[in-house]
Amino acid sequence: MPGTAAQERAAGMRLIVTAGATREWIDPVRFISNPSSGQMGWQIARAGQGTFAEVVFIAGATDPRFHELDGAHCVTAESTLEMQQAVLTQLGDHCLLIMAAAPADYRPAKAENQKIKKEKQEELQIRLVRNPDILLSVAERRNDYRDLIVVGFAAETDQLLAHARSKLQRKQLDFICANQVFKTEQGFSQDHNSLLLISARDTDVQTLGPASKALLAQELLTTILEKIVHIPA
Repeated sequence: MPGTAAQERAAGMRLIVTAGATREWIDPVRFISNPSSGQMGWQIARAGQGTFAEVVFIAGATDPRFHELDGAHCVTAESTLEMQQAVLTQLGDHCLLIMAAAPADYRPAKAENQKIKKEKQEELQIRLVRNPDILLSVAERRNDYRDLIVVGFAAETDQLLAHARSKLQRKQLDFICANQVFKTEQGFSQDHNSLLLISARDTDVQTLGPASKALLAQELLTTILEKIVHIPA
């Protein structure tokens, strides 16, 4: 449990958590996505209940078990564009935003209205365009809000710390949670994970876990709350 000062700070804040993958449709039956189940974000939102003034849970494409959270304000966002809009709509003063979702970086330039038939072509080329970066769009609006704390996630397959530190700086984050994906018992669609928590205000790298995602979520929130006590509201 966070200390008294951290609990008091949290009691005046809204916790906004994104979870899961997004889907970018190619045609009515096919889409681009990734294996994120949404469990990490769901567990973080769940761990924040009873501590924060309000919990907002923004779910992309998730495992059905992690698509809604009783007692939270739940928002569904299927595509990256929809998730960006949901996040920007929910932002306000005194918010802790934790972007645990795994939104698609690209989408088809054109989604076909009818199913693409394989009989008509031996090869299929799909032109992709870049999706907006949700955290960068939040960074552009940071000065509009008081007491906004932003936490990003970096799921990497190599150079974990280097990529995470770069993302922390480029996207003007307060914290980043870095994790290596596709390792045994870690990453997408696993029940256990470990995180490296990096703060923009010091050079320390704090290891959280390995643990179940439920315990990891509690440890992550407690650690962040203890750290933001020293950040002016």
